[in-house]
Amino acid sequence: MSVFVRGLNPWVLIFVGLAFFHLWRQSPQDIIIFGGSALLILTQVFGKTSWGFAQQPQIKPLPIALVVLGASAALYVSERHGVVNFLVLVVFIPIGFVLLFYRDSAVHPVPKRQVLRSRWVWTLWAGLFALVELVAYLGSKLSGDLERYPTISVLLDPVLDEPIGRAVFIALWLVSGVYLFGVRRPK
Repeated sequence: MSVFVRGLNPWVLIFVGLAFFHLWRQSPQDIIIFGGSALLILTQVFGKTSWGFAQQPQIKPLPIALVVLGASAALYVSERHGVVNFLVLVVFIPIGFVLLFYRDSAVHPVPKRQVLRSRWVWTLWAGLFALVELVAYLGSKLSGDLERYPTISVLLDPVLDEPIGRAVFIALWLVSGVYLFGVRRPK
């Protein structure tokens, strides 16, 4: 059991859990995104990936900064829920898959204690965050009261309605993705 726990990728639990949640919610777009991601991650975890980069790509900071600034500028000048807004967000799905899909080595060194602790802290945080969102979602559906049980999207709506809010949000979202994907190469 301890070998299983040490080698467990927390993203597997998060994406599989989100896929089932959106299946239960009957949200087709989210089922495709999270279900597809879960399947791709599982093929990597079980060593069924025979294509992709030979190793995880590393990208210099300048191209990353240019993409973040370009996406922020596009969302700043476009209207919310408009075509440009949609295209900017959708274009990052295949980019994310390409950056994450590399042939992982079959043998991994045993993670150090700090890495294991960090993995489980982030997993617990994500699980707690998902649980709070689930309670808010269920509470708002059962009571019909989004003010008493606001979901994350309801809380973010006022910020995302403003152009500067959309620009800052996409910048933070992309930078956090680069950090989590681990594709940034030092200068």
